Amino acid sequence: MGSPPAPRPTLQSAWNLYVAHWRTYLALQLTLLALALVSVLISLLITFIAVAVTAGVSADLREGVTQLVSSVLNLPFSLLYQLLAGLVGVLISALPALWFATGHHPLYREGLALLRSDPRRYLLAGLLASLAGGFGILLCLIPGLIVMALTPIYVRRVFTTDEPIWPAFLNCFRDLFSSPHSWGLVGYELLSLLLIAISALFCLVPLLVTVPLAAIFIQQYLAAWQIGEPPSEEVSAAPV
Repeated sequence: MGSPPAPRPTLQSAWNLYVAHWRTYLALQLTLLALALVSVLISLLITFIAVAVTAGVSADLREGVTQLVSSVLNLPFSLLYQLLAGLVGVLISALPALWFATGHHPLYREGLALLRSDPRRYLLAGLLASLAGGFGILLCLIPGLIVMALTPIYVRRVFTTDEPIWPAFLNCFRDLFSSPHSWGLVGYELLSLLLIAISALFCLVPLLVTVPLAAIFIQQYLAAWQIGEPPSEEVSAAPV
């Protein structure tokens, strides 16, 4: 099936797509919550082990040594959590991107199958975006904000084309700065952040709706104005 005509980017049309696939987005977010809970439990267990291991250390040094042992033991689990949470979390933005590119909205299991089909590509893409954003913020706040602004474009290119990671990242800058609708994209991203921030004030539960709704909203805008539009021959097939 070809990609559907991109609707005019409005909250109502984004809401319609969310309602049609809310189970998939809920499953993704519950998976993220489960990963976070497991990470916290592992961290608590490691802290308990570190306290037991350092029980014989003198009182003056015990706290520092305990923290060091706990940090070292927890490091691999923390990195694993970050990798898994990043992979699952990016699907919230990638699935609507695939819908607007292919006309097929993957289900929860299809999204996970897509990640398993080429984990190296998606891990490297996420690592590149994270490093670029981190260095941008450390060196100068504005480059970091620019990387954050183009991240939805990057997600669209990585998941809907076979374009190599580095060229896809560089092309996102071209997409962002050459499009006459770039300022509109930034405005929509700020509006989405505001929507998420307001919803977070209500016991965090509304985030189960507002986070995927914001992701759909932004991908809808990109599709409507063809920002980061993949060449037709590069559009990837619907995942299985």
